[in-house]
Amino acid sequence: MLSQKEPVLTEMMLRYPFVHYSRKFFDLIPIEESFSSREVVRQAETRLMSALGRANYEPHITELVEFSSFFVSAFVASQDSFLLGRFAKREAERSRRLYGGEDPRDKATVIRECFGIGIQYSGDSRYSYSAGVEEYLTLVSRYELAKAQGWKLVRQALSAGRVYFTDNVLNDLFGDSAQRAISDGLKNLRKAPFPKQLVELRSRVLTYVPVPRTRTGRSYNYIDELLKHPIADGRHRFVWLVFAPFLVNVRKLDEEDAIEKIKAYVSSSGDMSAMKRFVEYNVKRAKRNGLMPPTLPKLRSEHPDLFSLLPKEVSAMEEPLKAANSRTSTK
Repeated sequence: MLSQKEPVLTEMMLRYPFVHYSRKFFDLIPIEESFSSREVVRQAETRLMSALGRANYEPHITELVEFSSFFVSAFVASQDSFLLGRFAKREAERSRRLYGGEDPRDKATVIRECFGIGIQYSGDSRYSYSAGVEEYLTLVSRYELAKAQGWKLVRQALSAGRVYFTDNVLNDLFGDSAQRAISDGLKNLRKAPFPKQLVELRSRVLTYVPVPRTRTGRSYNYIDELLKHPIADGRHRFVWLVFAPFLVNVRKLDEEDAIEKIKAYVSSSGDMSAMKRFVEYNVKRAKRNGLMPPTLPKLRSEHPDLFSLLPKEVSAMEEPLKAANSRTSTK
């Protein structure tokens, strides 16, 4: 158990486990009380199944179990792009509800602790909260929130260098920031070794992750064909742009298997020794960031120099794709 001299689990960490100092506390918890705890693993499994819409999640009565289950769930969710997105969304929704229930005077403190943005509370109008424009833009930029029109600066209530928020808008800002913070945290977890204690949990949960449907217009069949025809030119770019994302995120190969398959392909058309680390890095990068390969039409339009290097057996596959898309669009 944790000694009295060590950090204690706070209400902030329990309610918002993505707050930056929570991970340090979790790392101090003994293995038998986190990754190896049957209670924590069961709670984490329910948490993950809830993200997939297959279970109703209820917080555990034991605070340490509840807190630890977030990080155990996060390790598993980081292993699959679809599950990662669902988990981040569900946890952010939960955090938004909790934040919405905070005392209005405490909301400024909570959002500052979680995201580092200074919020002032006035409580004397509909727009009870405000932040400096620079602070707001820093937060929006960090989590790329401006990709959504609603968070662009021109859409906000502005006056005298400050951005003003209603209670509901502030809740939404907190929820959207939480989703991006959780998602970014899960992607970083991909860099860490996966705990062997969670292998069985991962297998059970991933059974319920739907297999992505491949539509004709977004087919990656050309890559399977390309792997049968080694090429000498453009090998580096094909590795990071096409092969690594395809093998780990479409074919769902383990990193080791993907690396070996790419190495075998590259070595069949030239020296492999200079590319070994390059292949390993880009396979891990594709898995960590959930990268997807370009379709054949996209390869032609955005990377024409690479498209020109394709063997004729591969480039010719674009014509059937165009014909199939044409028939679909006329139905």
